[in-house]
Amino acid sequence: MGGALLLAGTATAASKEQPALLFHLSGDQGLVADTAAGDAIPNFSDKVTPIADGAFGKGFHAEDDGVVAWNAPGNIQAQRGSLAFFWRSGYPVGQAPFVIFRVGFADHSSWDMAFLRIDWNGAGFDAFVTDNGLARTRVSFKLDKAPKADAWTHLAFTWDETTGVQLFVDGKPAARRDRKAIYDAGLDQFGVAARVIAPHQVQSRYNFLRGGDLDELRVYDRPLEAANIAALARNAPTETPAPVALLSDPATRAAWRLRYGWNREKDLPPYLAAPSTRIRKVEFTDAKDIKQWMWRANDGIPETTWPGVYNRSRLEGRNDYFQLPDWNVYVEGGKTLKLSLPDELINRLEIQGPAYGELTWTPAGGGETTTLGRRDRNQGRTVTTLATALKGGVISFTNTAQETPIQELWAYNVSEGLEPAGAFKMSYTVRADAEPDYLNLADLKRYIAGRHPVAERATVVALPEGAPSRKRSTAKGPVAGLPIVHVLIPSNFGDAPANLPLARNWAYGWENVRDGLDGIAIDIPALNIATSDGELVPLNIQIKDPIWPGRNMIDVSVSVKPGEARTVWLDLRDRILTADSLYLTLASASDAFGPQALDGTKIRLVFKDRNLAKAEHVADRFNQMKDNWAFLVEEHTTSKRQGLYRRLDADMSDLLRVDPDHQQGREYWGDITYGSQGWPSFEQPRAPEGTPLWAFRQSQDLKRVSQFVNWWIDERQSEYGDFGGGISDDTDLTQQWPGLALMGVEPDKIRSSLNCLADAAHRNGMFTDGLPTITTDELHVYEEGINSDAESLYLNYGDPLAVERMMTTVRGLQRVVETNPAGHLHFNSNWFGGKTIYREGPWEWSKPYSYLILHPAILLGTYNGDPQSRAMIIGLADGYLAHQAKDGSYPNEINWRSDAERGGTMLQGSGAGSPMQIFWAAYRFTGDARYLKPIFWRVDKNGPRSVADLNENVLDALDKRAAWGETLTRRAETGGDFERFAAWQITGDKAHLERLYADEIKWNSQHMAMLTEGHWWSDRVELPSDLLQRSRLGGTALKRNLLYPGHLVSWRFDGETRGEDVAILIQDATPGRFKVLAHNLTGKPVQADMTGWGIAPGQWTLRQGLDTNGDDALDGTAETRDLTFERTRTVRLTLPPGQTSVIEMALKTPGDDPAGRADLGVGRGDVTVKDSRVSVAIHSLGAKDALAARLDLIDAAGQVIASTPTPALKAPADLKPKVGRVTLTAPAALKPSGLRLRLVTDQPQITSLNDEVGVP
Repeated sequence: MGGALLLAGTATAASKEQPALLFHLSGDQGLVADTAAGDAIPNFSDKVTPIADGAFGKGFHAEDDGVVAWNAPGNIQAQRGSLAFFWRSGYPVGQAPFVIFRVGFADHSSWDMAFLRIDWNGAGFDAFVTDNGLARTRVSFKLDKAPKADAWTHLAFTWDETTGVQLFVDGKPAARRDRKAIYDAGLDQFGVAARVIAPHQVQSRYNFLRGGDLDELRVYDRPLEAANIAALARNAPTETPAPVALLSDPATRAAWRLRYGWNREKDLPPYLAAPSTRIRKVEFTDAKDIKQWMWRANDGIPETTWPGVYNRSRLEGRNDYFQLPDWNVYVEGGKTLKLSLPDELINRLEIQGPAYGELTWTPAGGGETTTLGRRDRNQGRTVTTLATALKGGVISFTNTAQETPIQELWAYNVSEGLEPAGAFKMSYTVRADAEPDYLNLADLKRYIAGRHPVAERATVVALPEGAPSRKRSTAKGPVAGLPIVHVLIPSNFGDAPANLPLARNWAYGWENVRDGLDGIAIDIPALNIATSDGELVPLNIQIKDPIWPGRNMIDVSVSVKPGEARTVWLDLRDRILTADSLYLTLASASDAFGPQALDGTKIRLVFKDRNLAKAEHVADRFNQMKDNWAFLVEEHTTSKRQGLYRRLDADMSDLLRVDPDHQQGREYWGDITYGSQGWPSFEQPRAPEGTPLWAFRQSQDLKRVSQFVNWWIDERQSEYGDFGGGISDDTDLTQQWPGLALMGVEPDKIRSSLNCLADAAHRNGMFTDGLPTITTDELHVYEEGINSDAESLYLNYGDPLAVERMMTTVRGLQRVVETNPAGHLHFNSNWFGGKTIYREGPWEWSKPYSYLILHPAILLGTYNGDPQSRAMIIGLADGYLAHQAKDGSYPNEINWRSDAERGGTMLQGSGAGSPMQIFWAAYRFTGDARYLKPIFWRVDKNGPRSVADLNENVLDALDKRAAWGETLTRRAETGGDFERFAAWQITGDKAHLERLYADEIKWNSQHMAMLTEGHWWSDRVELPSDLLQRSRLGGTALKRNLLYPGHLVSWRFDGETRGEDVAILIQDATPGRFKVLAHNLTGKPVQADMTGWGIAPGQWTLRQGLDTNGDDALDGTAETRDLTFERTRTVRLTLPPGQTSVIEMALKTPGDDPAGRADLGVGRGDVTVKDSRVSVAIHSLGAKDALAARLDLIDAAGQVIASTPTPALKAPADLKPKVGRVTLTAPAALKPSGLRLRLVTDQPQITSLNDEVGVP
């Protein structure tokens, strides 16, 4: 720590004479660095241990899932540097690439936030650094032969924003890329972690699992010459002199000017023509990319950008062998950023970042769009002065090159004017000769030393009259460097350093100030410095956020003339200050600019009444917190050792400090703290008199789930079909869609939404031979559209497009599900895709999440009994059962090649419920009770609540009420949701459901704003509906990652009736018998369709009547009828208003399983019309060959107007589509509107839902 403080505004003699060694870890002190300009002790370490046989002395070894990360500030710099170490693979490398070393950004909009990476690329080494435009300056080197597992290889990588990058292997140049770019950025951590090192996560997981050995890790502050690298490869010291960067160097000068936007000599920042100028920072009221809230181009943090990052990026160097599955961006995002303006004038826009394109403005309420200007490519910063001031409306930036980012876009209102009188002012003078050693400046000096190279650390202090201080010694004065000055203003002067006289009878500062900071006035002195830019000296002024110095409150560019004093009144967004000190920077294009040029500068802090300042403070802190938490929820980070969580904590604390009763702030804090401090008070909605409480609360619960799903469809789904989560995360979100639609809520709208997303995944090229196009881990292969294909079948049952997509996936899965040498069927890889399957080393283990991708096989096995799908499920279950231990347990992971086991039991780690889906499916496919053994073993270990991971009503399906009932009802009293539902099943006491629904209403209400307008990552938003499904459907149709459908029935209501208008309970839900309680909450009769799903097929008896006394029994006369009931067959019911109907259903005579029948189908995309010719594709989808049939063309009145025979078709036993094509001719004058096509056959079919389709 002391080393970092020493570097603040100083440089040792050694740093002028030789490349500065910022960090050196020899391994001789374990994981503690021998030399560190920042922190020497790791920020995180796990499963990393010292080894005695390093390359030279001791080194360290990382397990495959090991991590070690050191804090980057002070220890490594972004603009330029060298990284070197000895590496040993430990076991043979193969074709699978893996990460050897990482450096992470201090903040970013990409998930992995990788600034620098060195990889084994499968044949050699790759290395890159990431510039401010998200592009990667990358080099790649192929070895003649792979290194031996026990051999040490020396790797060195250098980077410089003025030249490019170079990779050295064993001391020799291997690859080089010459490229100029802006690398200046804050860095967070560096080290060994295969998956991510970032301010929100440090992790080795999923397919990112590969350890190894390292030794003699060194980081330098500049690129080393080849001779120096060669010396390091011999572990010899390097002491070649190198100067501090100065503007006298043409390359440094060019890079400096590009960074600040001073590279265009005829387009310098606007001149401060008036003696005093007011610059008002105007905050946008909204920022959207398509429909996604995108606060990252106006958050004041240069490392964050609009847009985020794509996994198959178009940007240089980004699309490599690691295509991350989760990317929080629309497919068509990154084209246009739309920023809404308040009802306040602006006349200047300043943009940082490489995006180039057109700026336009559209008035509020619409109207003619005005072009404001065009931004050229290859720029770091630009200033656009508007010809006419704007107020309100929307500013749009339209990218010429999609994805190219904006770091910051600031809106200002600039005019001649003085600072206001304010409530009061505090005045300071820059003292270049004063030592900035007040204790309350220590954190800021540490930040400066960690963030900036030696040449950019000139630091001065601004003091009020009479402040105690001591003169700066010559030895500690700022070194010659680049023209930037860090100005520190102490928040008080009680935090004095030691060894000074006692100060008395004087105090000055803003600690505990009531009022809010309105802005800062700076009297820029007459700069007596030469300029190379004609008459002007460009300046950049940044005011840092006092609680987070990596964020600017204002960042503005201006120009002055030498010898001409000017005042700028920086009208900030109001802040009610903490006791943190203030920090601002001034930078210039002139190499004569520095601390002495600013000596005597006057700075005034202007405060306004607290009540006037509170609004902007609260609004900004809430948005800052909201944006951060929307990102952090992806990893659920809660450690203050992680930068993003520290920033979240600072913003939230500052929000609640000023507005402790902020409703949404308190709701967020409840979520962030996992409810440990309770939640804001909540008042339950009251049931109308005469309405059963269970019915009212179920309806209220369902309304909130409906509100949530409808919000995401209406407010986030794009025309392309995605929701802004890269489709992959979106498909996680939409696992909530089928259950809601099957409960009778907006079924057509939800089905359309789901189809649009599934189609988008295919349109976006996310499939190759049925598997994901990208190569990814065992969990995320499922989330690359395979799950949305599976979801589609729930609401498009029998649709040929949905069925055949799943057939293709099952066929593709046969490449990764294979019988191993031990004769067991297992997954042969946990890192695969349609193009590549890695079958080596740590990637040959099946894991709990591996089984999720079998969702299509499960659904095909239930749909048409597909033999290959069933064989895959049953074979995997048999393979798993073969690993039962003597104590009855089952392993967590199984190695395909060796049949070895690891990871403890299947109860440990994430995804424990996933293998249970396979065992239950195998049981349902075979009726063999041995597949229940793992389920019962899990119940023995974890209790009967564990069957909540199975969608069916297992309690009754396995006749376990007697065995499990006492445990479940006892635990229901302590508030377990599933236990409450089970307690109702067992006791019939609906008070259990009333409490269950009440808790869900409360939870849903308190989370609604976060899960909608909070714009979280789309895979992190969920409102529980599984117990509503169990209530209304007799089982859960689908919950995320619970695969085997468990619903007995589904519902659909006529006319204007909404699903929420009818409360429904299914009692004693079994395939052969169940009872429905349906309470119509409306004042009119409701026509309801109840469709069978998980029921036994055959002839059923239905008895319907009313329950007039709430005892769940039929009272009075009942209607009785016999009917055919099976999967996809519908029963029409009439539900009288304001009453509870009882419908008793019982199987009378069993019938044949529809899954064993033939099935002809026609559906989406099967019909084309040209002139009067209607061409139709007919599909065979069943278990049996389809006989010849007939296709009728029907008009809106139901009349057949044309017919044609259809050919006989084979069953798709080979999992390949079986399609016949026919053509009908319609009357020439007939319009397609209202026309439908209907298949007619006497052959028993799996379903009639795919017999009819509209003519487009």
